[in-house]
Amino acid sequence: MAQSFTDFDVFLANQTEYLTIFVRDPNTDTLVDVYGTSTFTLIDISNNTTAITLTFGPSGSAEIVHPAPGVYQYNLDTSTYTREYLAAFRCVLRGEIINQNIFIKSEPAVFFARAAALRVQVDKARKSISDPIENMDNAENDPSVQMFYGYDDKHLIYYLERGAQMINAVSPYTGFSPANFPWGQYGMILTDAAVIAALESQGIFAIDTDYSYSLGGNSLVIDHFGKISQYLATLTSRFDKQLMQFKQQYRSKGMVMFQWMPGGVRAARQLSAMPSGFWSRMLSSAFV
Repeated sequence: MAQSFTDFDVFLANQTEYLTIFVRDPNTDTLVDVYGTSTFTLIDISNNTTAITLTFGPSGSAEIVHPAPGVYQYNLDTSTYTREYLAAFRCVLRGEIINQNIFIKSEPAVFFARAAALRVQVDKARKSISDPIENMDNAENDPSVQMFYGYDDKHLIYYLERGAQMINAVSPYTGFSPANFPWGQYGMILTDAAVIAALESQGIFAIDTDYSYSLGGNSLVIDHFGKISQYLATLTSRFDKQLMQFKQQYRSKGMVMFQWMPGGVRAARQLSAMPSGFWSRMLSSAFV
């Protein structure tokens, strides 16, 4: 039965970037070359049409680079392919087919600038994370190539986009993205929204990885979720208040006009029953 996996990536617009996949034996989890003729397809997700179709074998092809065992790359020109795509690699192994898909899109430089600002907020410390591409030609345990930030740019851009969606979903409705948000005046609001999205993702991860063990009076507790939840509650409360204040400037303003229609005795009684200053107060509050 064919296995299928889908990742995502964000590239800088008007550049050429490598799409990279790692083909692993499903039984041993080791990198292996494809066994039979495999296929790379670039699909435009807006209309489900095929932009590129290529085939490659164990050693790659003219367009599919094979830099190391089990590693295949395609050099994507984002100045030509400017839309959102699904890059589908159909890898034929011995007795197995693995479909590795990558959702890809390109964004202008401002997205990466906003991601850098968000990184200052959420990702100051570098973590020890092994990257097979960076470590390909280096010693296995070389620490200089195994220290990476916890979030890639693609993650931070996703959180910024989700933060903009959170802002847009609150009335009065807006159409902000990380590119057109009024960053100079209100960048903190989008940053807070993106941090909320990041912490929600981190909290889900913590549910799987937190640990509690005790034996003989000794205990070991790893509790990220509780601390994340506590901070997230404080941040969400602040964000909600600031968002409502921020959205006030986008509320529609107009004028309500009143026209008196003669109504005989009934109208005269109504006028006489109105308190002093009624019309002046009514007209002064007619702007909403």
